Amino acid sequence: MCEISVEVLSENGYHQAMLGLSLNKDQPVEKMGDVANKLCDKDGGHNKFMEQIIVWLMVRAPRYWWQEADTYRMSSKSSQSTMHTILSNRLAPQNFELDSVTHETLDFCNYFIRNNKLFELKRVLPEGFMQKRMWMLSYKAIRNIVLQRKNHRLPHWTKLISVLRNNLKHPELLPFDKE
Repeated sequence: MCEISVEVLSENGYHQAMLGLSLNKDQPVEKMGDVANKLCDKDGGHNKFMEQIIVWLMVRAPRYWWQEADTYRMSSKSSQSTMHTILSNRLAPQNFELDSVTHETLDFCNYFIRNNKLFELKRVLPEGFMQKRMWMLSYKAIRNIVLQRKNHRLPHWTKLISVLRNNLKHPELLPFDKE
């Protein structure tokens, strides 16, 4: 079992990407949807228009998952600052994935919070600590996520991909159901 929540906040750039593709192909923009569908699976610069379609997500996931998500560098993110937020409140089971932290670990972490010892706390904070981030990704980065993570051992990836498949405006450009 895993805990991750994903919300698509916004998606923009499709029209602009089609306009750019029409310039490249010297064809009317109205025809570019079909051209995009043919090019979306072709790497080597042929699908670079996908870099111009941008999606903003709100994702709440454990720290260990974010370490893997950081692989996708064609993105930007803003997150809850551990430094600015972790010392403001005592930690509780709901701050961790599936309330999986022990009382002993909570007591140990909360000792550092009470004593304003941020660096010591960061050293011992369990990887299941949940963190919320706003994540900006291009369709090209999402394509890489789908290709590389659709059968991943961490079920968080399956859930993320499912949310994207069901909520993006142009899923036909992404390899959700393609082998």
